[in-house]
Amino acid sequence: MFRKPGLSVLEAQRLCRDACGALCCQGPQVLVLDAHEVAPMRDHAARLEAELVLHTHPDGRASLRFPDHEDDRCPMLDDTDACRIYDARPTRCRAFPEGPRPGCVISSDET
Repeated sequence: MFRKPGLSVLEAQRLCRDACGALCCQGPQVLVLDAHEVAPMRDHAARLEAELVLHTHPDGRASLRFPDHEDDRCPMLDDTDACRIYDARPTRCRAFPEGPRPGCVISSDET
């Protein structure tokens, strides 16, 4: 993880939402879910009454393409750009940023 040193998870979540509007959760992005994350993601979507379009892979993983959803954004974001499943978010979301991201307010500049 390449989060800025000393930045807590809660501070990072607030910054993602308030400073950049959760840009990593919008646009032409694809979130790949591990096989064990597919059913929980479907359960969360059903509980939240969120439309969820998943493209399943032969190995059990699935891709969630943000452009397949309203406003080209992750269907787990609420109206304020906060993640509605933050405590149960997928591995790829937990690991973000996976490398230095220029312009990202929580990303470390170090490689």
